[in-house]
Amino acid sequence: MNQPLDASPPRPSADRPAAPAPRRCAAAAKDPTPCEGPREAATLVDRQGTEVAGCVHHCARLLAGLEGARVHPFVPTSQALEIYSRARELPPFAWEIGR
Repeated sequence: MNQPLDASPPRPSADRPAAPAPRRCAAAAKDPTPCEGPREAATLVDRQGTEVAGCVHHCARLLAGLEGARVHPFVPTSQALEIYSRARELPPFAWEIGR
């Protein structure tokens, strides 16, 4: 394909639409790591009562950096324990230091 550098990129054909961007959980606002499992597996509640739903992976990473936050009481016990266990091993805002 010898095209000039200023040529516009080819457009996707009508019979093959472009792939949609993968949906991320709400807890992954600034965290670039991929989600794990269902996007609304758990809900975190901060000190002010603000709730955010997310996957177990991102809830744990977010919980590690939120002082006074907790997992919502209606989250299944196994998922809540997994979130607390993961958060305990992480530094606050792990994505900022490349973890």
